[in-house]
Amino acid sequence: ALRAQMNPHFIFNSLNSINMFILENNKLQASEYLSKFSRLVRLILQNSQEAFIPMERELEALQLYLELESLRFEHRFQYKIAVDDEVDTTVLKVPPLIVQPHVENAIWHGLMHKKETGHLEIDFYQKEQALFCKISDDGVGRKKAGELKSKSTLAHKSMGMRITANRIAILQQKNQEDDYIKITDLVLPDGSAGGTEVLLRI
Repeated sequence: ALRAQMNPHFIFNSLNSINMFILENNKLQASEYLSKFSRLVRLILQNSQEAFIPMERELEALQLYLELESLRFEHRFQYKIAVDDEVDTTVLKVPPLIVQPHVENAIWHGLMHKKETGHLEIDFYQKEQALFCKISDDGVGRKKAGELKSKSTLAHKSMGMRITANRIAILQQKNQEDDYIKITDLVLPDGSAGGTEVLLRI
């Protein structure tokens, strides 16, 4: 049921992006966006039929999602996906759409509010029979993002992250208080907010 919820959540946000993109940009760019979006929706629908998918398929969908968001925000942020050599993406299986909501959150609430170019890094590595995913951004930070959200008339609850937390809790068969999702506020040397780091343990 939680997996099924991710599809409308994801599609709603993507359609919102397409609407903005069509209003702000030319027909050629809008067409390119729609073409990539249709490829991504097909991937998402295929992946969500299974409880676990090869990690390479999850990475393909994540890469396409980042391309779309980079287009949507006119390349206002740079991104990098790094996978440790020990992680065999063809063999390792992961729950679909488990990383994307946190990446989405980093872009929409952290990086899109920056005046200068933002940076997003997604690192995958294995440790003690677990797969770790570290999502780091140099956005405005959670405190500032919270202030901006409270001022916005379009503020809405982040369903994606809540659904993801519940899904991982079920997979881990542990209480939600366990440290399978750790969020750290990054601080610059001068004491100001330096962005956010999310660590997922699957």
